[in-house]
Amino acid sequence: MNLLAISHDAKTVKGEARGYLTGILYLVPSDGSGLGNLCPHASAGCRAACLFTAGRGVMKPVREGRMRKTRLFFDDAIAFVEMLADDIRRLEKRAAKRNLIPCVRLNGTSDIPWERMKGRLGFTLPQMFPHVQFYDYTKRPNRMNMPPNYHLTFSLSETNRVWAMAELARGRNVAVVFATRKGQPLPETWNGFPVIDGDLSDLRFLDAKSVIVGLRAKGRAKGESSGFVEAAA
Repeated sequence: MNLLAISHDAKTVKGEARGYLTGILYLVPSDGSGLGNLCPHASAGCRAACLFTAGRGVMKPVREGRMRKTRLFFDDAIAFVEMLADDIRRLEKRAAKRNLIPCVRLNGTSDIPWERMKGRLGFTLPQMFPHVQFYDYTKRPNRMNMPPNYHLTFSLSETNRVWAMAELARGRNVAVVFATRKGQPLPETWNGFPVIDGDLSDLRFLDAKSVIVGLRAKGRAKGESSGFVEAAA
């Protein structure tokens, strides 16, 4: 079973034009698998607006595949890390053939602290692959002392604004979902911080520091009323 999805996501494909090949791991988010909670800090608005069933996720075989991967993770997390390592090696080879730089997003639809997840020899994936860029969005506060090749963007929800402001203060970026329609400009600032267009690519590790990564509401997030989605202006 291939754990990483490569060139299956419209947004990550945009990164190929900038020289990067991205592999993403998609699992069943939050407690949707019935096996445990992979998004312990997800708010009600986050769960309601989750993109788990967006794009290829609407297809039953894709959802079933994600469930199989999630079951594997809970059955044997160490073996799962080793399987991911095999996938990352294949990603490196594939990227080299295309003269692209490999990068990996391990939490496509989850929020696992991968800097703590170790393989059989006691190494994490960022440690095993020091020349591969890892990146994720997270709602877990205070994930500090990260490996130099693991970039995090904090995600705003209707319940974690205080944490989001603290993350901005320490130089970390914050992703904010706006009710801005496709093709329309995002707000220029949010709470005094400049907003960049996060829909142009998924390469968050290339962003400047202390900025708001603006994302337009998609799928079930459109019309969401819990406060998870910020006003367009």
